[in-house]
Formats: sequence, C-alpha cells, structure tokens
Amino acid sequence: MEIAFNNYNDKLKIINILKQKEVKSQSEILNLKNELKKYKQEHYTTLNDKEKEISDQKRLIDLQQKAYERYADYKNVEANNTRLGSHFMKNVITQIYEDLENTENTYKTFLGYQYKKEKDNNKIPSIKALKNIFKLLDYNVAALNSEGITLENEVKHINMFLELINYLKPNAKIELNNTLNNEQLNSIKIKPTLFFPFVENALKHGSLNENNSFINIYLKENDQKQLSYCLVNSTEQSLDDNNVTTTHFGLNALKQMINVYYPGSKLKCTALPNKQYMSELTLTIK
Repeated sequence: MEIAFNNYNDKLKIINILKQKEVKSQSEILNLKNELKKYKQEHYTTLNDKEKEISDQKRLIDLQQKAYERYADYKNVEANNTRLGSHFMKNVITQIYEDLENTENTYKTFLGYQYKKEKDNNKIPSIKALKNIFKLLDYNVAALNSEGITLENEVKHINMFLELINYLKPNAKIELNNTLNNEQLNSIKIKPTLFFPFVENALKHGSLNENNSFINIYLKENDQKQLSYCLVNSTEQSLDDNNVTTTHFGLNALKQMINVYYPGSKLKCTALPNKQYMSELTLTIK
C-alpha cells in the first residue's frame, strides 16, 4: 500500500506539473493570440493609411491632370486668338515686295542724279508697312507669355493692323472711334490681341475693295461701366441672322477666350441692312 501510495503521489505530481505546463501554454497561446490581433490591427491600420495615402495621391494627380488640361485649353485658346492669318501676312509681304520693286523701277538716272518719275499713291510707305507687320508679329509672340496689357497698347497695335489693311485695301474707309480717356486707356488691362479677331474677321469675310467699303470700330464705356468694343464692316452680300454664326465668321476662338477669362461678358454678331455686319464685345472687367 505504501508503494502504491508513493506511486500515486508521483503520478499526482506529474499531473500537477502537466497542468502547470498546460496553464502556461494556454497563457502563451492567449498572449500569441493577443499579439496576432494587435499585429492584424496595426497591419490593417497601415493598409488603411496606405490606401488613404494612395487615394489622396490619386486625387491629387487627377486634380493636377485636370488643372494641366485646363491650362492647356487656355493656352490653346490664347494661341488661336493671337494668330495673325498667314494669308494676310503673305498678302502684305507680297504687296510690300511689289511696291518696293515698282518704287525702284520709277527711279531714273540723269547726269548721275536719280529722280522719281511717279508719285507713290499708297497711304503708308512700304517700309512703314514692313515695320508694322514685324511689330504685330512680335506683339503676337509676346502675347502668349503676357497676362495682360493696357488698352492703350492694344489700341496702338490695332491701329497698326488697320494701317496694313488700308495698305492692302486702299479703297476701304477705315476708322477707329475711341471715346475712352487717357486714364481709362492706361488703367484698364485686357488679354493681349483680344481685339484682333474682330479686325481679321472683317478682313477675311468683309468686302473692302469697293469705293464705298469700310471698317468702323467703336471703343467706349457703356452705361453699366462695361467696356464696349464694336466693329461694323461692309460685306459682299446681304446677310441675315440665320446664316451668321461666330464659328462661320472666325470669332469662335475669341468666344472661347471670353468664356474662360471674362465670365459675364457677351459677344454678339449681327447682320445689318445694306450689306453690313456687326461684331460687338461687351466686356466685364473685374
């Protein structure tokens, strides 16, 4: 019995040892589970942070892409608006070349002295026309990198443009009626070449070869303190509002620019009686 009792005590000790090991193992397992749970939480938190960071980066990239596309659209609109028609430039340079040749041919030599047989009937000399076209080309290039210029500067270059048209079309009567004072001309700023499409449109689609052909430009401030720029020109045939659109008459790029840079402004194109056409820009300047 004593031997059996000793064996029982030994077995009991072994059982207690095993129980202690089991409790320790369970504690270790519990700790491992807690650590695993904590690790999962940290992992998920990291994933969520990364996903949020990726989402934010993607949103930022989308915004940058849209901003770039909008900037590119703006620059495309500006580039379209600042173009001087290649056909117009070719005609001016061709006319200058012909006039210079004719001028050279009109000079004769007598006893070592040169004299001119005929008078030059052009309103502006060929050299001045050449200077004007280069100044206008320089103004166009500078316009792509300029945010704004004074009305005085724009009007000065519009006058150069009109002189060149008069050089090509000497029969046309061309006038620019400006009622703005010097303070307004120097304080109001606009996008460079903003008024150019009106003039180019009148040259391209108007009739300027007849004795009664004309271009009249009116620049003023209206009753609502808006800038009003209106051009009326003669046309080859009678028009009506059904066949007059800004796209057909070369003012589409200008219309886009106004929508982009001058919200609240209006561009109106109207057929007038007696073979006339009017383009009017009412500009809201903040």
